[in-house]
Amino acid sequence: MNSKLTSYVKKKFIRIAQDLMENPQGLKFKLESAAEKITKKSVIDALGVYVEDLKALIRLLKMWVSRKYTSVETQTILYTIVAVIYFVTPTDFVPDFILGLGFVDDMAVISWVLGMIRDDVNKFKNWEKDKNKKRSARKSKKKHSEEKAEEPEMKIVDPPLKRAE
Repeated sequence: MNSKLTSYVKKKFIRIAQDLMENPQGLKFKLESAAEKITKKSVIDALGVYVEDLKALIRLLKMWVSRKYTSVETQTILYTIVAVIYFVTPTDFVPDFILGLGFVDDMAVISWVLGMIRDDVNKFKNWEKDKNKKRSARKSKKKHSEEKAEEPEMKIVDPPLKRAE
């Protein structure tokens, strides 16, 4: 990322990110905006390989805000917020509405942030996988116990005794 963009991001977006760390409702609003924006085909096409990384950053923040995932450094959260709010800000360094160029700076910021927090993002993804495996195991166990409960009970009936005549 070039020095002008780095300076711009640090000057404008670090402070916003710090404020949002203290304001979960404001952060939730930004996350909703990001989740909505990233579903648009034009955005997906423009971001290319960065789409999945950005989705992971959004999920990480959602889990952090809900306090379901807390084993992460404050600086990681700060920079993750920077990447997400930069993405949702349409009039950033290169405005998003400029065809062909609008998301180049977004990709640069996402890449810059990922370069700093890649290990933490990988830990989060592993946490998600473990959580999903546990959820699947619980569902499977529950389904199995429900199927057992639905099986009709078989009564063993002794055959009638023959009377001696």
